[in-house]
Parts: sequence; structure tokens; C-alpha cells
Amino acid sequence: MTDEATLLKAVLDAPDDDAPRLAYAQWSDGQGDAVSIARGELIRAQIDLMHTAPEVIKTGRAFGLQHRIWELIERHGASWAGAIAGSVDAYHFVRGFVGWIKLSARRFLDHGDSIMALAPVQHLDLTDVRDVDEALFDSPLWSHIRSLSMDACGLHDLHLQMLAASPHVTNLRWLSVADNHLTLAAAEALAASPFLRDLRYVELRGNPTDPVERLGYDSGIVVASWMPPEGKSLEARFGHQAWLHREVIPGRFEV
Repeated sequence: MTDEATLLKAVLDAPDDDAPRLAYAQWSDGQGDAVSIARGELIRAQIDLMHTAPEVIKTGRAFGLQHRIWELIERHGASWAGAIAGSVDAYHFVRGFVGWIKLSARRFLDHGDSIMALAPVQHLDLTDVRDVDEALFDSPLWSHIRSLSMDACGLHDLHLQMLAASPHVTNLRWLSVADNHLTLAAAEALAASPFLRDLRYVELRGNPTDPVERLGYDSGIVVASWMPPEGKSLEARFGHQAWLHREVIPGRFEV
């Protein structure tokens, strides 16, 4: 019989694949205790919700599933998070495992390896980035990260230039750096980076320069869109940049 460590390793090795998670859920069912059975239920419920069409969720027809997920996490989440809970400021379950964490950049550098050995974390919110900026942007821990928020961290263009120059950020798809001090030079670094070819969404609101496409709404429906001159200039120089466009805004945990 496959043991828990082997099943967890399979999840960590293929974090985008549902199959190892469902195998872990089946193993949890077989343990017989209430906490393990609830874990199996959570894994299947969150996978089901992830594959539920957005229009179904918007109509409220998935409310029962969403409420059950909340109940399971409220009751057992701390136990399932284990040692991770003591290393981070906040965490969130994604498809049955801790998949998003929030913590300071220094704690991410100090504890990142041990956290990544416990859960398939792909989504990260960082605070206090400037305390350890050079070591942070040189870290191989970025290879795990699919979405990243560094809002209101006092960042300047140099910080985005260091991020864009890292060969470890090739998995990054979603980036929020709102409310910093970023100018067009930061956007140029993102557009020019050979390591950020799959970047699909960037949030730059609240910065001196925001070249991202604007949308106009009427009664919640998009009725107009326009690209700022800075965005047009970027694409003229670097070619099409998916993250500049807002036709489809990807969910953070779906990228």
C-alpha cells in the first residue's frame, strides 16, 4: 500500500495535476478517522469547484459546495496546515493543500525550502521585500511560484528589474505590484525579460506609470477598452504582451 509520504511527493512533483491529489484523497478515505476522511472530501470538493464554470459560480449555484469547503477548512484547516501555519502570516487551501501563503520576504528565504517540502505552494504574497531584496530576487525558490503579490512594498524600478533578470521566474504567470514607485522602466524590464514569456497578468495600479489596458463598464458589462500610450509603446518595441491586455482577466489560482 502506498504511504502518505510517497503520495505527498507525487503531489509536490506534479502540482498542476489533479490525479496525485485525488490519489491522496483516496488514501485519506481509507484511514478511517474523521479528520482524514474530511481531508479527502476537501480535496475532491476544491477540485470540483476549480473546474466549475465561472458563470455557474456567479449565479450562486455552487454555494452549497463553497459553504461545505468553508466548513471543512474552518474545522480542520489548522491541523492540515501543520507546521506551515507557524511559519506564515496567512495561508489558503488550493485543491486540498496549502497553495497560497503570505509572509515577510525574510521568512520566505529562511523557511521557504521547508514549506515547499510540506505543500505544493504556488501562490505567494510577500511583505517587507526591501529588507532582503538582493538575496530574494536571486533565490531559486522562485521556481515554485506561479502567482506573486508584492503590493505596497516600497518597490522601485530596480526591484522589478532584478525580478525580471532572475532565471528562476519562468513559471510566473500572475504578478501584482500595485501601490509602489514603479515607472515605465519597470514595465520595460518585464516586457524585455526572456524569463517572463508566460506572464499573463500584471497589476500596476497606484504606480507613477500604469501601461495596462483600461476597460470601460456600463452596468457591469465591458463596453469600451483602450491602451494607454505607454502600453502601445511597449508593444511597438517588444511585441505583443499578454499581460498588458484585459480581454480575459485570469483568476489568480487558475493561471
